[in-house]
Amino acid sequence: MTSAAQTLILRDPRLIYRFDAVLSLTMGIALLALASPLASLIGWAPMHTVLLGAGLFLFPWALGNWTLGAAIGPDRFSLIANLLGDGLWVLLSVFLLVLYSAQMTAIGVTFIIAQALAVSAVFAIKLAGFKTLRA
Repeated sequence: MTSAAQTLILRDPRLIYRFDAVLSLTMGIALLALASPLASLIGWAPMHTVLLGAGLFLFPWALGNWTLGAAIGPDRFSLIANLLGDGLWVLLSVFLLVLYSAQMTAIGVTFIIAQALAVSAVFAIKLAGFKTLRA
């Protein structure tokens, strides 16, 4: 992360929640619209259902992130629940890879790894701003 981005996030850590909201909404729409072709690219038959479920989940997740990003002094429970949600997403992605990567294409494995890394980065930025939001 560049120092300009770090400064911006540290100045207003609520920005990462707004960013996550926009990203989650966009990803939710994309997963619902492209579940079939993405499942074919990933190469694991049940992935179609997983992608549809994830796409549906991302709509309320986006709303929750937007709400946290708009709140002045969001409550501790909501912030921790949000961090746990991001962490669980990453763990489930790893779990999916451990159990089913042999049945996936290289594109599928790359897709799962890429989105898990992206969520990990968002998690790390949220965690870095946690104390500032609670101050």
